Amino acid sequence: MALNTDRRQISFPQLKYPPFRDDELKSTIRWIKGKQILDGAEGLWRIHDGLYDLTEFIPSHPGGAQWIQFTKGTDITEQFETHHLKGIAESLLPKYFVRKTTAHRNQPFTFHEDGFYKTLKVKIIEKLQEIPPDLRKKSDYVSDSLLIAFLIVTPLCSWAWTQNAIIGAALTILDAYILTSLTICAHNYFHRADNWRMYLFNISGLSYADWRISHSMSHHIYTNTVYDVEISMAEPFLQYLPRRDKSIWAQMAAFYWPIIHSFSIIGMAVSMYLSALQNPKESTLEWSNLLVLFGPVWMYFLGGLSLAWTLALWFVMTLLTSLQFVMFGLTAGHHSHLNFFEGDTPRSESIDWGIHQLDTVVERIDTPHDHFKSLTRFGDHALHHLFPTLDHAELKYLYPILIQHCEKFESKLRVTNFYSSLISHCKQLIRKKPNDFRGSYLRLSRDISLRKLGF
Repeated sequence: MALNTDRRQISFPQLKYPPFRDDELKSTIRWIKGKQILDGAEGLWRIHDGLYDLTEFIPSHPGGAQWIQFTKGTDITEQFETHHLKGIAESLLPKYFVRKTTAHRNQPFTFHEDGFYKTLKVKIIEKLQEIPPDLRKKSDYVSDSLLIAFLIVTPLCSWAWTQNAIIGAALTILDAYILTSLTICAHNYFHRADNWRMYLFNISGLSYADWRISHSMSHHIYTNTVYDVEISMAEPFLQYLPRRDKSIWAQMAAFYWPIIHSFSIIGMAVSMYLSALQNPKESTLEWSNLLVLFGPVWMYFLGGLSLAWTLALWFVMTLLTSLQFVMFGLTAGHHSHLNFFEGDTPRSESIDWGIHQLDTVVERIDTPHDHFKSLTRFGDHALHHLFPTLDHAELKYLYPILIQHCEKFESKLRVTNFYSSLISHCKQLIRKKPNDFRGSYLRLSRDISLRKLGF
C-alpha cells in the first residue's frame, strides 16, 4: 500500500488523514461525512472486507435505528465486533451481504480469530452466562435515585437562596454534584439499546444522540488517534496530541484547564447548535434536546427566585456540573502521559484492537467494587471500552478473565489513582516528545493484581 504523504498522519502513515478534522467548526455529522469519503463503503455499510445493505434492517435493529442510520456509508467493523456479544448479529449478517470490496480498510486495527480481542470476547461471553441476569437493576436503582434527588434538591436549592446565602451555596454545589452523577450515569445507557434513561443525559445540556457519535462511535473505537473526534473537538484549547510544534500557550493548558472544563458543556452545546444552523442536514437535534430546559423551568416554578436569578443560578450550576463531568471523564484513563496518542510510535502498523485499547488507558482504581462510583465516575474504564454495551454492574465480574488474558498475551492493564491521573493528565497537555510502544515501554506503569481488585 502506498504511504500517505500527509505529515499530519504520524503514527499510521499508511492511512489517510480524516477530512474536516481541522475545521474551525466541528460537528459529529461532518465527522461521519469524512468517514464516508475514506472508508470505501460505497454508500453501504462495510464490515471487514464485505459490503452490506442494512437499509431494511434499520427499523428492526434491536439496538435502535440511530446506530445504523448514522453509520450509513462507513466502515463499521469495530462497532460490529465490539457491540454484539450474543452471536445473533453474526447469524443475520449474510442476509444483507452485497459484495466483497478490494479497497484497503482505512484503520490499522485487526480482529484475528486467534488475536487478543476475539479470544477475550469468547471468554467474556461464556462468563456472562454465569452472571445473575438481574444485575442491571443495580444501575437502574442508582439512576432513578439520582433523578429523584435532582427533582428534590433543585427547587430546594433555589428556595434556600431566598433564606440564607451559605445554605443556598452549599445546596448549589450538592445539586451540581447530583446532576454530574446523573449525567455520567446516563452515559451507561446511551451505549445500549434505546431506553428512556438515556434521555437523562440531555438534562445537563449535552446530547445523547450527538454523543452516540462522538463518544460511542468515535472515541470508544479510535481512541487517541486522529479519528477520535473528542480529541479534535477539544482543540485548540486542550491539545493532547504530542506534537513537537505544540505552543507554549497550548502547554499552559496544564494550569488553566479548570476554566476550559467549566465551559465545556456550554461550548459543546453552542457548537452543536451553530452546526445545525449552518447546515440543518448536518444535525443530530431532536425533541430530547429540549430537556435542557427542564432544570431551570423546574427550579423557577418550585423554587421562589425570580426568572433572572433562576437563570443565573442555573448558569452557575452548569459551570459546576461541566467542571466535574469533564474532569472525571478526562481522568478516567485515556489522557495519561503514559498512554498512546497519535504522534507516538505504535507497536506496529497494524494492531489488535483490544491491545490498542490497553495501550490507551491507565485505569483509575481508587475504589474497587464501589458500584456507585464506577457508574458515576466513568469507572472500570478499560472493560467499559472493550465491551461498551455491558452494564457497569456486570464489569467487576470480568476482571479475573481480563487480567489472566493479558498475561497470556504478555500485556497488562495499567492502573493509577485519581490524583495521579489528574497530574498525568496535565503532563500530557505539556508533552511534546513521542512515546515508543515497540519495546518495553509499558513496564514504566504500575501493574494490576487480582488481590488489589479484591479477588
